[in-house]
Amino acid sequence: MEAPPMRLPLRVKIILPFAVLLVFTGLVGSGLATSRITTEAAAESDASLLHASLLAHQQLAQVEAERMAELRAASDTIGVAEALQAGSAAALNAFLIPIAANAAPAGLTVEALSLRGRPLVRIGPTPDGPQPLPLASAPDLTEVAQVRSVLDDRADAMGDRFVFIDATARPVTIDWVGPVRTAGGRLAGAVVVAQPVDEIAALIPGAAFFALDGSRLAASQSWTPALPADVVSGLSAGTTLRADETIDGHRYGELFSQWTVRAAPIGYLAVVQNQDGPAAVVTELRLLFTILFAAAALLVLVVGTVLSSLITRPVERLVEAMRAVSGGDLRRRAAVGSGDEIGYLAQAFNEMTAALAQKTAALEETTFASVEALAQAIDARDPSTYGHSQRVAAFSLELADEMGVTGEVREALRRAALLHDIGKIGVEDRVLRKPGPLSAQEGADMRAHPRIGHQMLKGLPFLQASLPGILHHHERWDGEGYPHGLRGDRIPLPVRILTLVDAFDAMISERSYRRSLELEEAAQAIVREAGTQFDPDVVSAFTRRKGAIFRLARSMVRGQSNLEAA
Repeated sequence: MEAPPMRLPLRVKIILPFAVLLVFTGLVGSGLATSRITTEAAAESDASLLHASLLAHQQLAQVEAERMAELRAASDTIGVAEALQAGSAAALNAFLIPIAANAAPAGLTVEALSLRGRPLVRIGPTPDGPQPLPLASAPDLTEVAQVRSVLDDRADAMGDRFVFIDATARPVTIDWVGPVRTAGGRLAGAVVVAQPVDEIAALIPGAAFFALDGSRLAASQSWTPALPADVVSGLSAGTTLRADETIDGHRYGELFSQWTVRAAPIGYLAVVQNQDGPAAVVTELRLLFTILFAAAALLVLVVGTVLSSLITRPVERLVEAMRAVSGGDLRRRAAVGSGDEIGYLAQAFNEMTAALAQKTAALEETTFASVEALAQAIDARDPSTYGHSQRVAAFSLELADEMGVTGEVREALRRAALLHDIGKIGVEDRVLRKPGPLSAQEGADMRAHPRIGHQMLKGLPFLQASLPGILHHHERWDGEGYPHGLRGDRIPLPVRILTLVDAFDAMISERSYRRSLELEEAAQAIVREAGTQFDPDVVSAFTRRKGAIFRLARSMVRGQSNLEAA
């Protein structure tokens, strides 16, 4: 009788399913992990390209602002219009050479045109500085649509100054053109300020510029990326197109976007970055994950049957922590109960969560810094309110310390103080800078700024605690404020603090329609409004802390003699 075929040992039967499952899990997990790493590396590369593109557009906006300032200086200088009418090249040179000399770009060209578009003077760079250039070398601009618009005294929604690419110039230039008017408003001619595009490209590392027809204009590197056909055919304002290209064995990432000036497209901008580093990192991480999974497979095969019950419980705790973190609780940590692989995994998860929390906090700070910069720019629209938000924030923290406001509430107050007037971005300059009383409609426009600011920022989760201060900083203790007419304790304490210091800083700041108050005068005015405009408890805290607040005011509000003497 033949012996029955040998069956698999029980140990093999126990281990084999684990081995199969582990191999399957290792392959799938490695694939998913490497796929995730590849995706994250691509996302990081995209983010880096987008950041570089944003910086490039910011640089272009700065260049535009500088050229527009020089164009205004050239067209608005007293005497230029009369010199244009008289056709006096000597007088025009005397007026325009200093303007060209004061301009930062070395290659700037300034040209004065008669009403017929004929160049009268052309000032450009020479070894001896800006000097008159031969008019024979001046490009013919009479048929350029933007120049004709100026000479025909036309304007569009952006005003009566225009910009265009002069592809006939060598090197290619971007030209800003604006009218020159007499004191009576009569058109006398035009001024053109031109800057070589390659000079602008040199300011932006890894940048390349193209005309609207796709032709190359300039680049800051030795080679120019290929412009995809769908960029010319379909790229619109506010959108970008990502492309990759390999040059001499090196991989480059490219991000194309529209180049807009005065809200109109004039060409395309490409930002180029070397991608060799991220590709190498992904390859190394793939190898690392393969090694880690192989080591884990061997370890589990040896001790899996013994430790299965001990592993289950810590894994469950780790999963709970992961779910909490994935739900947004970045303060949650997994319990590290042992020094084995599960403990190591829990520790690595905790470190990863801590790093994620740090990056999230850094991202919030970066976003806040951008929003704060916008708020500062809004303050700067009116010279009388420059630095207002920073002073209100400093005064608010002094008063918060006096009233025992600490921790997250204090930080929310600080952010609300820095951003409380951001809604004024929706208020026209003529209303903000009006030297006299506002009309009923203008007053309504001004009172809308808390709602505008709240609407702008309500989508940012980390600013939720600061939104009440932005929305309600013009409420009054007696309920006569806006926008909701809140009364008494229905106004949160941090908002009551912000309301008082906002009014105090307004009192001690110069305005075009009134003088600033001395510090003590302003403090007395605050006290008089206790129980009506302001919370009496906040007024009392202000009175106790006013010495420190006065010192802050003297150090932060410069150029006002009444503060220096107070």
